[in-house]
Amino acid sequence: MAPDEVLRHPNTRLSSEQRQLFYEQGYLLLPEEVGENYLSELNASVSKVIDLSRDKAKSDHQFDLEPGHSKDSPRLRRVAYVDDLDDVFWQLCCNSIVTDIAVDILGPNVRFRDLFINFKWAGGGASVKWHQDIAFYPHTNLGTCQFLLALEDVRIDQGPLQVIPGSHKGQIYEHYDNNGVWTGALSESDLHRAGIEQAQALTGNAGSLSVHHSVLVHGSDQNLSDRGRPMLVITYSAADAIPYTAAPYPSTHYGKLVRGVQPRFAHHEAIKMPLPPDWSGGYTSIFSHQHDK
Repeated sequence: MAPDEVLRHPNTRLSSEQRQLFYEQGYLLLPEEVGENYLSELNASVSKVIDLSRDKAKSDHQFDLEPGHSKDSPRLRRVAYVDDLDDVFWQLCCNSIVTDIAVDILGPNVRFRDLFINFKWAGGGASVKWHQDIAFYPHTNLGTCQFLLALEDVRIDQGPLQVIPGSHKGQIYEHYDNNGVWTGALSESDLHRAGIEQAQALTGNAGSLSVHHSVLVHGSDQNLSDRGRPMLVITYSAADAIPYTAAPYPSTHYGKLVRGVQPRFAHHEAIKMPLPPDWSGGYTSIFSHQHDK
């Protein structure tokens, strides 16, 4: 569904001005949108997820470990499939303010794609190089978006999400190097065209929620502070946006409608859509693609 069609539907949670702003700049930052009680419940479940990692010696399809991870001192980069680990996570994805905002951005028929936790551990949590999400999960149209929920306060020294306003209106970059090897990041030559000097850092208190367009160029610096920066990351698509490739994280909820009805037709946009590698044989995380070479 094209943006002008989405805007013809009544607001669910966002104001008309906020919806317009999302389409103009490619992102929104909503300070302290999730309340303290709900955050406490989510953080308690995150603590259980961390405990599940303690006996892991190496990364696998679900747990992506930082160097130095151990039972007594866990260090995680990402944990995926968390919507299958605890119902509190799934309820956030399918029946919450986050789902309501997805409707305001994508239209009345919304499909869940995935949920994971990016930890960016204190004292060296990995950076995320400049990239566009759509390069990892190309669809028949651009009706996909990603939410980040800050589980703790996020300050500038913790490696917050950085976005380039308006970059979602530009090209979709290939995310391969000059030798045709997938890197999961913009090449040096593409960085000069992407406008990274205009980047905005999205900081805020615990409970702050951001959402960005799948073509928006974004990244984050390393966390060199003494505080972690855990984020819940949720991806949705418009129900008429059909993926071209296998899902990196096909949980039991992958592809489920969380709002609306099944469309009768796919919506195709005339886009030159680069394709990533075939994820059907397994996937770890963007960190492994960008750093573990």
